Amino acid sequence: MMKKWHNEVLASEICKRLGFNHVTYTLDTYKDTVVSICPCFITKDTELITCYQIRNDMLRNDNIKDYEEYGISDARIKMENMYIIDYLIMNEDRHLNNFGIIRDVNTLKWLDVAPIFDNGESLNITYYDNEELHISGEGRLFYEVKPFDEIIKVVKDIKRIDLSKLDGIVEWFDELLHKYQNITGFSDTRINRLCILLNRQINKLKELQENS
Repeated sequence: MMKKWHNEVLASEICKRLGFNHVTYTLDTYKDTVVSICPCFITKDTELITCYQIRNDMLRNDNIKDYEEYGISDARIKMENMYIIDYLIMNEDRHLNNFGIIRDVNTLKWLDVAPIFDNGESLNITYYDNEELHISGEGRLFYEVKPFDEIIKVVKDIKRIDLSKLDGIVEWFDELLHKYQNITGFSDTRINRLCILLNRQINKLKELQENS
């Protein structure tokens, strides 16, 4: 069974520190298993229209510019933020059903880009074994599978992100993983590798800022 709980909570913490609109994930235990839990971000008066559902009404370019056509404030920034978090945690599964637009069910008015959610397939969780942490280095930009170093180029102004707000987050993540170690069975080696990978991505993003 793939263990995703730590990725969801990590993504939530990064988004909180960077000020990204997101769904907040917290931890709980259920039947001797650690699980991540989150509130529903849809109300009785709203609905999530996924990118997959609305793409037929787009300009069919499958890119961020299409979202700007819906008149949503800061649509590009919010979409870029999603790809920044995907870069930092190496989210491999940003498919067309886990991002989209919130719509008013009564007026059918487009309200906002959906908050960032569903970040479990990250930090190479699919490819991890006890001997090695396999790094694929690829994610999804709409329908395209691309290296994360290519996907991050959709962000027009990478310097707008204050990465100093992530100071100490690797240590926070290490402490979180060790806190539940007796339940998850994560080895010290695995925890160390996950923290090294997170630290590497943060430093790579800092280098991009410096060179842009």
